[in-house]
Amino acid sequence: MNEKICALFAGQSVQETGMGIELLRIPAARAIIERLKPSLGADLETLLTTMPEEPLALTFNAQRAIHASHVAHWLAYKAAHPTLKLDGAIGHSMGVVAALVAAGALTVEDSGRFIASRARAFSDCCKDFTEPMGLAAVSSDDFGEVVESINEVRGISVALWNTAGRGTLGGTMAALQAYAAKARAEDWPVKVTLLKVEGPYHTAAFAPAQATLAAALQTIEVKAPSVPVFMGTSGKVETDPVRIKELLVVQTVACERHLDAVRAASTAGCRKFIEVSFKPQPVTWLSDQLEAGSYTSVAVATADIAAP
Repeated sequence: MNEKICALFAGQSVQETGMGIELLRIPAARAIIERLKPSLGADLETLLTTMPEEPLALTFNAQRAIHASHVAHWLAYKAAHPTLKLDGAIGHSMGVVAALVAAGALTVEDSGRFIASRARAFSDCCKDFTEPMGLAAVSSDDFGEVVESINEVRGISVALWNTAGRGTLGGTMAALQAYAAKARAEDWPVKVTLLKVEGPYHTAAFAPAQATLAAALQTIEVKAPSVPVFMGTSGKVETDPVRIKELLVVQTVACERHLDAVRAASTAGCRKFIEVSFKPQPVTWLSDQLEAGSYTSVAVATADIAAP
């Protein structure tokens, strides 16, 4: 019996200079990039090839580059493997938009239009912060204990719950630094790493972006996915277009429950998880999300897209 296949797509932070150089040499991938240029900008190739790390990490640039990379990688891989049958899709944070493309719920063009609006709205929020804000990656034997510990410091919230032992907290930089200091002083069994990002994504700080995204989605058609999409905003399978639109808006301020989404896919019978990317990431988290022996994983790098 064939394993049910679920595609994985990463979120913001995987960008790096030159991320699309090899990709653009693949005709099927270049064709997708050309389709995305009208929405994501004439500078899209620059983002994917020569833009330095610091400006590329800015929200407006990173989200556009990552989405283009996701969609071009996946559709080029599909073109090289026309018999591949997908049974589900998961996108970590902004990666859910690429997952919706893979599932047939969004066209390439509409996905680009939405990401352009999302990237701009998120960037505008960052520019309006009155004090430094950001994210901190936290790892522990049990991230549930980390969730309980945030009450020890005011001004932070859980932004992403990625695996059983890893997630991200968001808030003011002062609060995040206070949390890290308290963890060190009291010898908590956690590792706290402050991240170089513009803001605390998936927290209330991004509430102003919701109106922009809701307006953008009024002009974009979301179809019923041809395969289930497991969304981190709800941690569940989502197939209703109206509900999917609602979650794309709510995602701006809601904790990203990626761990729940992966486990929901497993419960639904997905046993083979595949990520096609210049730098696979979510596929490497599976060992901290699912029981050993309950899944197989495939990481496909750009150079391997055309491999049989």
